[in-house]
Amino acid sequence: MEDVATASNDAAAEERENKFLTIAIEEAYKAVESGDGRPFGAVIVRDDEIVASCHNMVVRNTDPSAHAEITAIREACRKLNKVQLSDCEIYASCEPCPMCYGAILFSKFKRVVYAARAEVAIALGVGSDSADAMKHSRFYEKVNMEIKKAEDPLTIMDDSTSAANATSNVLEVKDETISVASAFPGHQEAVKDRDHKFLTKAVEEAYKGVECGDGGPFGAVVVRNDEVVVSCHNMVLRNTDPTAHAEVTAIREACQKLNQIELADCEIYASCEPCPMCFGAIHLSRIKRLVYGAKAEAAIAIGFDDFIADALRGTGFYQKAQLEIKKADGSGAVIAEQVFEKTKEKFTLY
Repeated sequence: MEDVATASNDAAAEERENKFLTIAIEEAYKAVESGDGRPFGAVIVRDDEIVASCHNMVVRNTDPSAHAEITAIREACRKLNKVQLSDCEIYASCEPCPMCYGAILFSKFKRVVYAARAEVAIALGVGSDSADAMKHSRFYEKVNMEIKKAEDPLTIMDDSTSAANATSNVLEVKDETISVASAFPGHQEAVKDRDHKFLTKAVEEAYKGVECGDGGPFGAVVVRNDEVVVSCHNMVLRNTDPTAHAEVTAIREACQKLNQIELADCEIYASCEPCPMCFGAIHLSRIKRLVYGAKAEAAIAIGFDDFIADALRGTGFYQKAQLEIKKADGSGAVIAEQVFEKTKEKFTLY
């Protein structure tokens, strides 16, 4: 009798999951049909009620971070007027990429269920980093949420979406390595001074984020042709948006300002080593160079989640990202690390 009851409960749970996954898949079709982005959808559920149902909006919003999961998270947080979604579940039509997994984790979801594996998306030309960046790392072991691949072979990446995607105005993934001009010996000091100037501005933004109560002590600056395109700080609290980290905010604003999805002719300076979500956004925006000040351990020391320090290390993700990554040294590193010690009493961890 007990076995019958268990089987009945399992069937009901599977039916419930399939219902919400089906809606996520319908959203994925909408993304392509409307020309908003690629075929990905996501649904956020609380107490069996849908809070947000969204699809990829990268093209519509001119925002490389506007994946279905992140778009749904932003909408749900605004609707519920809170930064954390710990009483919610998220259903995704496809296995989330590292950026989206980071956003899901920051939102404190209790559960994520996805339909298609990332390999199915790869068959359509989506970057392979989404399939293996988190695998064989400690990320899945350390996160405090249930991650489930749907049992039923629901899929969105079939021939019809492939054909639609091929004709829609969606940015294609580029495989070639981004060319980065290295400073030859005679110019290394000039490059160092230049990096210090922009990194100092990112650090100033980090202080602003805390002083005005917008979010944590993190800043980022996007530069093109030695000119600052945007200078931003963490806006998580101000925007009620757990994805509004300094780097993501800067990328969104830069794309809007330049009216382009790719920032391949730009560099980004961050006051601290980017988390997996932010690094994913940097990678997706095709930024050619990243310079950061403090290592993630400096943020960990004042209470930020320790997964940001090692979630992607040793996975090959950084090596495959096709951009120059530089850790600041000397005074640049010092002023960036001091931010956390000087601001730790001025803000509450969220």
